[in-house]
Amino acid sequence: MNDRIGTLAAQQRRIEAKKAALIERARTLDAELNRAFDGADIAGVSSNVTLEQIGYDEYTYGYLCYRDGELTVGYRMTDDDVADAHHGVPDDQRSYSVRVLANCSPEWLERLLDEATLESLLGNIAARLCEREGRLDGSLSALQTILAAESAKLDGQMVERLEKTGDDTLQRLFDEAVDVAHLDAADGLTRSSRFLEAVCATILRERGTALPKDKSIVPLLDACVACLDWPDKVALTDAKQLFAGVKSIAGGIGTLRSHFGTAHGASSHLPSLDASWAMLAKNAAAAVAIFLLSRHRDGTDATPGNATVEDTP
Repeated sequence: MNDRIGTLAAQQRRIEAKKAALIERARTLDAELNRAFDGADIAGVSSNVTLEQIGYDEYTYGYLCYRDGELTVGYRMTDDDVADAHHGVPDDQRSYSVRVLANCSPEWLERLLDEATLESLLGNIAARLCEREGRLDGSLSALQTILAAESAKLDGQMVERLEKTGDDTLQRLFDEAVDVAHLDAADGLTRSSRFLEAVCATILRERGTALPKDKSIVPLLDACVACLDWPDKVALTDAKQLFAGVKSIAGGIGTLRSHFGTAHGASSHLPSLDASWAMLAKNAAAAVAIFLLSRHRDGTDATPGNATVEDTP
C-alpha cells in the first residue's frame, strides 16, 4: 500500500514539475513577445482548441490570447453554446471567460502551448500586422498622390515665374533640380540648393547690390531680403517673422546639401537618402524662390519713402 501511495505521490510531483515548466515556457514566450514589440499595441489570438473533455459531447474549449503585453486564455464550455443558441446569440457575439496561464491546469497548458497552437497565435498576429501595414500603405499612397499633385502645381508656378524673368540660367538650374529629384537624392539636394543661391544672386545683381563674401544660402538670402522693397513698416515687421521661417528652410536645404549632397565633399559614411528628401528640398526652394522673385519683380513700384529691411533696427 505504501509503495502505491509513494508512486502516486511521485506522479503528482512530476505533474507539478511539468506544470511549472509549462508556466515557465509561457513566461518566456510572453517576455519574447514583449521584447519583440516593445510596448506597441499588438494583439493576436490562436485558433480554438479543446482544453478539457467533460463528457461524450461536452467539453471546454478556448484560445491563447496576447494583448496588452500579456498572455491569457479565453475559454467557454459547450453548455454555454447551447444556452447562447437558445437565446439566439450570434457566434461572433458569444463571450469568453478569461483566465491567466498560472491558473490553468497542466492539461490546458499542454494544449495551449503546443506547436500548432503557438503557430496559429503568431500567424494571427502576423495577419493583423499585415492588415495594419496595408491600411498605412493606402494612406501613404493617398497622401503621396496629393503631395505629388501639390508638387506639380508648385513646379508649374515656378516655371511660370521663371518665364516672366526670361532668365535661361535660372530656368535650366530649376529644370535640373526637378529632373534629378526622383533619381538621385544627393544630387537633387545639391541642385535645389544651387538653384536657390542663383535666384538670390540674380536678384542682388539686378538691384545693383554687392553679393556677400559668404555666398552660401543664408547670407545670400539675408542680402536679398535687405535689398527688396516693402510697402510699409507693418508689412516689414510681419515679413521679418516670415523670413525667420524662410531662412530656416533655406538653412535646412544648405545643411542637407553639405551632409548628403554631391557638392562640398559630402560624407560618404552617412546613410543615403530616398527621393522624398530631394523632393522636399526642391519644393522648399521653389516656394522661397517664387516669393523672392515676386517681391523683386512685382514689388519694385514701392514709393521711395517705404522702409527696407536695413531701415529697421
